[in-house]
Amino acid sequence: MNKATHSLRSAAIWAPVLLVLALSLGACAAAPLTPLPTAIPLAATASPIPPPTRPAPTATVAGAMPTAAPLASPTSAAAGSASTASELLARRTVEDLLARLERGEVDSIVNLYLGDEALSAGQEQVILDLAGGERELVQADLLDLRPATASSYEARVLLHWTGEAGGGPASQPLTLRLVYRRGLWLVEQVSLGDLRSAAPTAAPTSQARSGGSTARAAQATGRLVFQVSSGGPIYVIGAGGSGLRRLTDGLDPAWSPAGDRIAFTRWRYPGGIYLIEPGGGGERRVVDGDRLKEVAWAPDGRRIAFTVNKGSSEPTEVCFFGFCFTIPAFSAAQVWIADLDSGDFLSLPLDDRAVHAPTWSPDGGRIVYAGERGLAWIDLGDMETGRFGGGSVWDTSPAFSPDGKKVAYMSRVHDRWEVFVMNADGSGRQRLTHSNPRQADPPNNVAPAWSPDGKSIAFLSDRDGPWRIYVMAAGGSRQRSLFGDGLDHLGLRYEWATERVISWTR
Repeated sequence: MNKATHSLRSAAIWAPVLLVLALSLGACAAAPLTPLPTAIPLAATASPIPPPTRPAPTATVAGAMPTAAPLASPTSAAAGSASTASELLARRTVEDLLARLERGEVDSIVNLYLGDEALSAGQEQVILDLAGGERELVQADLLDLRPATASSYEARVLLHWTGEAGGGPASQPLTLRLVYRRGLWLVEQVSLGDLRSAAPTAAPTSQARSGGSTARAAQATGRLVFQVSSGGPIYVIGAGGSGLRRLTDGLDPAWSPAGDRIAFTRWRYPGGIYLIEPGGGGERRVVDGDRLKEVAWAPDGRRIAFTVNKGSSEPTEVCFFGFCFTIPAFSAAQVWIADLDSGDFLSLPLDDRAVHAPTWSPDGGRIVYAGERGLAWIDLGDMETGRFGGGSVWDTSPAFSPDGKKVAYMSRVHDRWEVFVMNADGSGRQRLTHSNPRQADPPNNVAPAWSPDGKSIAFLSDRDGPWRIYVMAAGGSRQRSLFGDGLDHLGLRYEWATERVISWTR
């Protein structure tokens, strides 16, 4: 057989394969992508004036770092496993399986994801039975994904059911064992636990204005500062709904620990970090630089952590023969610390090139941030770094509780975003908001911020249509709109730039 004949036969063999791959990639390109947080705002300037040309802050000798004892670190095995590509693909498999389960597409789960061992053991019946019965599946939460062996993963899932006639809601554990077969992660073992009774969570309600007055949330105290949009107006308001005042414009406002100053950044000329008094006076620039973002006060009120953003990519959807997953947006950035008294700067030696949303522990010893592969931390005493195990690459916008025992954050759940909380060492992850996945356009819950006493969490949600500020108990109960429609005229919006929309002080 001559070379020409061989080439023709090779082309005939590979042409159908290449055609299928091209069609799959084309389908992915046509599908709309879920909005994903990045480190770069979509509209970070209030005017089209170009930014200044001065350089970003350069590293100098910093003042003494806090010497508080480091917090407990997650295990290196769990942290290391989160960085592997195999876990990312296994997680995407489980997330797609759960999305199909919520939609009642159990036949497709059996056909796409059950392996030979599961089918030979008759475990497809377990999946099929989930669509039957009097109860209706409302939500399926992926609680944990961890290696079971060198070539398999175990996923722990919690199913949320509506009640039967005359009965209350319930939850039920589900365990899936995934094995790599023929280029795919397949489920080879399915284990369904017993039903557990669950107290219903009060449905969020919208408190509308009456007679032109702003609706007030019971027992909400203190003051909030919030931004309307990235680079847009910044307002202060009492937690009870009174005293709405426009302060300035900028990004990511944050109260000082004493509640006497508000820090924010600005990308229009002249860019940098600014401070302003709650009454609107005394605005001054304290750090010069381009594309500074996400300020976070140290507990001593003397230092500020922030990010220096150098550019970002868009989220990318990748498909192979009809199986798709999304590569998160990549943002090149650094976390810096500015000492407002001495004028010194310190660039933190982090393991990630893409970092954003730093939050300072109340004892001053640790900064938690969102990195390339989920939430990570650095201890400022010895500059030791690490990652929290058991999370997701989509975990972002962390916020320490006032007592330092908890970290609230937001994460992607299938095609929407929800608010979570975990212990300060990364254990005990708990989902606090539960949007209905059966809606045509499921709402999002984003940008959590703690109340000064640590008993409540404020967040932004579009569950009622427009973006509004909501509040809930620290455990997720009693979710309600904090101001009803009283702020709708401002046009609040979330721009998927990991923005810190809300900060709460006494």
